[in-house]
Amino acid sequence: MAGIVFAAAALQRVVGFGFALLAVPLMAFVVPTKSAVVIVFLNGTITSAWVAGRLRHSIAWIIARPLGAGALVGAPLGVVVLSVVSAGTLRLVLGVTTTLAAIWIIVSARLVRLEPGLPRRTTTFAMGLLSGIINTSLATSGPPLVYELRRAGLRDDRFRATISAVFLVSNIVGLPLLALAGLVTRFDVALGATSLAPCVIGIVAGTWIGDRMRPPHFVWAVDILLLATGALTIAKALS
Repeated sequence: MAGIVFAAAALQRVVGFGFALLAVPLMAFVVPTKSAVVIVFLNGTITSAWVAGRLRHSIAWIIARPLGAGALVGAPLGVVVLSVVSAGTLRLVLGVTTTLAAIWIIVSARLVRLEPGLPRRTTTFAMGLLSGIINTSLATSGPPLVYELRRAGLRDDRFRATISAVFLVSNIVGLPLLALAGLVTRFDVALGATSLAPCVIGIVAGTWIGDRMRPPHFVWAVDILLLATGALTIAKALS
């Protein structure tokens, strides 16, 4: 498990997201899925706090604020949504929309050459709302945030810092909701504590890699990872 946490923390530090994408499927082989989700929340909070704190001067607050507000409102709604809609259906919808969004970003940014612009606050809030809903219902919140930040033209440290700030807000709200729902046990907390060291080491390694990544490579890494997230989510929903 230590190796999984190390790799996931390094990945999230390099591109700004991807911890849950990598960690949850792999952890399912060594710990119960519920425990894996809790461990991802705990370590994801640490990673996001580290990145947001270190790159705080690069946070695009004009985008982070409405995204964070939407995530706060969406988090409790996700618990309700999960009680009336099956997780499989939610994953399928999320996977299809994420894949289409990734394809649109890749094509528009490289072929159509649309100029990025500042999104409307209502649209940004809606993306944050969706992120909060799927955070507490599916334990993933990245796709809507990645889409919105890429659409706004953010990259490199501004992308990493802004998405990490929103992740931090989502996780701070999501963890208590999981606890209130009785999904956090002492066993999960103990597992999370044992994974703190590899998480920190992964962050350090990811910092070294990210600082040396050229902007074009960063953009491609984000877009391909978003596309992979959509494809893997569809595969999981249909399995």
